[in-house]
Amino acid sequence: MSRHQCLVFLPRNITGMQIFVLKFLYQAYYIVVMDIIGRINHLEKFGIKPGLERISALLSYLDHPEQAYRIIIVGGTNGKGSTCAMIESILRSAGYRTGLYTSPHLININERIMANGDYIDDNSLYGVSKQVFSIIDSHTELSDTTYFEFLTAVALLYFKSRHTDIAVLEVGMGGRFDATNATAPEISIVTNIALDHQQYLGDTIQKIAIEKAGIIRAGKAFVTTDTNPSSREVLEKECISKGGIFYGLNSEFFVSGDNANLNFYNNTHNLTNLTLSLKGRHQLYNAGAAIQAVLLMNEINAMDKEVTEDIIRHGLSHTSWQGRFEIIRRDPDLILDSAHNPAGIQVLIDAVKDYYPDSSCSVNKSNNKHVTIVFAVSKDKDWQTMVSLLSKIASTFIFTSYKGERSAKPHIMVDYLKSSCVPLPDIEVFESPAMAVKRAIDITPANGVIIVTGSIFLIGEIKKEMQS
Repeated sequence: MSRHQCLVFLPRNITGMQIFVLKFLYQAYYIVVMDIIGRINHLEKFGIKPGLERISALLSYLDHPEQAYRIIIVGGTNGKGSTCAMIESILRSAGYRTGLYTSPHLININERIMANGDYIDDNSLYGVSKQVFSIIDSHTELSDTTYFEFLTAVALLYFKSRHTDIAVLEVGMGGRFDATNATAPEISIVTNIALDHQQYLGDTIQKIAIEKAGIIRAGKAFVTTDTNPSSREVLEKECISKGGIFYGLNSEFFVSGDNANLNFYNNTHNLTNLTLSLKGRHQLYNAGAAIQAVLLMNEINAMDKEVTEDIIRHGLSHTSWQGRFEIIRRDPDLILDSAHNPAGIQVLIDAVKDYYPDSSCSVNKSNNKHVTIVFAVSKDKDWQTMVSLLSKIASTFIFTSYKGERSAKPHIMVDYLKSSCVPLPDIEVFESPAMAVKRAIDITPANGVIIVTGSIFLIGEIKKEMQS
């Protein structure tokens, strides 16, 4: 709620002086809250510093809030956020008090921290952040606490204050040295592994797999949907060496189905015709990991309430997750998808082909569905491969950029596309994402489809523009 919207709820008989005082008090409160948000954002100056020393010390000074509830931790390159959302939805459907910590956010910080399906409110964010800052200010060794470490501590402390039963944590990057790994999860999950963040995690699939496997715990279950032979072998070996208990897709549990229905089975359960609210065939595998995880929680007696088949059905069919093949309008369909690496783009393309079979042909054929791509990306990503993949389904490519220095320049991407793509789709450039989307709507036939993708920052700007 904005600082002006709240005035709508004032009683009709209130005096002018009372309105003035309330406005003054609310504006003062708003400034204080924004000051806290500003200080949190200022922590980004410390950048990314992999390591557990600061977060471990911070949680110790906070009297280890993460020990007050059980934890499931989810890592991977793509799909980990959707998997977290499905697990949380199932657990909440079973009557558990849940916490959900994810990243990054689309519009505001509150989106990263949810309790029982609701975002943390401004007042709670301010209060908990103030507690964490007081600890940081009192200990010089915490003076360079990073943005992600701070928000991780805020989330874990907030979950304790809400008497959370089970918290689901999404790994920010990697796993071994990620702030979320300072916890003691009951179950660890790795969705899949692909090349991303190579400057931090390593330049090969095997090196990245070792980093992801850092969330495995001795004597605890480890679930993975990764099927790449190179990374899967590393995950299995790491699980054995760490004393974890391995549960892999296509060995200990299995999934099948299509975009509308999922079948899941393992050695104890056979669940058929499950409906997924999240779209795309890749969600079958994410749902498989979620189901396997909650069933394991049942088996290891880590649950007070049994998660039944009906609860699983309800949880999966009521999961919501912004910016993942999210259709926000029709005629033409406009899809927001936060794919931000080549593996994610390929998954998006597969989903588009599934939902719009006539979009996968050559752009030169007149009977094709018109596909308009609105694209912005971070310059440190492998955008060349992303653009090349998308050009195979694009009738029109509209390049744009999001706010910030990390955004790749549209004209550089245009030059690359012109030099590398045959046949060449129509190409346009708009500096403003909002104008790019408006143009896409104007030029795309009602039976066509618009895909906005390339960066979660682009999706965030578009959604913010839509809400304003």
